[in-house]
Amino acid sequence: MKRPKRYFLMYLFTLPWDLVAWLIVLLMWLFWGTKLHWLEGLWFEFKLNSWPTRTWYRRKINGVYEMYPVELQATHGMWKTWGATSLGHAGFGSPGAFGGQGIDTDTEYHEHIHTEQQEAVMVGGFFVQAVHIGAQLIQGQTPNWILHLVLWTLSWLIFYSSSMFVAWLRGEPPYKGNVFEESAYSQERSEAEHV
Repeated sequence: MKRPKRYFLMYLFTLPWDLVAWLIVLLMWLFWGTKLHWLEGLWFEFKLNSWPTRTWYRRKINGVYEMYPVELQATHGMWKTWGATSLGHAGFGSPGAFGGQGIDTDTEYHEHIHTEQQEAVMVGGFFVQAVHIGAQLIQGQTPNWILHLVLWTLSWLIFYSSSMFVAWLRGEPPYKGNVFEESAYSQERSEAEHV
């Protein structure tokens, strides 16, 4: 999707978290990654049978870790894993999760929905902190600039984890029941139906 030139202003609003996310992605890629590429953010795939795909990134299906069929292990590795993880304008995916140029797999589409959600949250976080700083200045107080920067930077984590907590309070699974995931899965299904 071609973005208008003004879209690049978005990176000013997301930059504090982007710097953190890009560092995380680069470090993970250095140790366990392949296919590092830029697609409205910095993304990579885990190497086949790398440590994350054998341990914490494995996915349970009905409470059991499952292996890929032998014929898929050459492209996807031994263990079924999460599809991918978005950190905003950065993220990582399981072996074989990303296609060619552009957003051309269901996994990439899903994760880029999270990128758009993160953008909205970061813009909101910026304006909340700006209003708070403005109120402090009007009252003659010196803002705690570092605290405001930290809160703005963590906006995405705060909102996403809050959504998981709300899902848990509603009696739903924290991951699948949070509004960010419900929206992404719903949009992914809708897109698949129209293709």
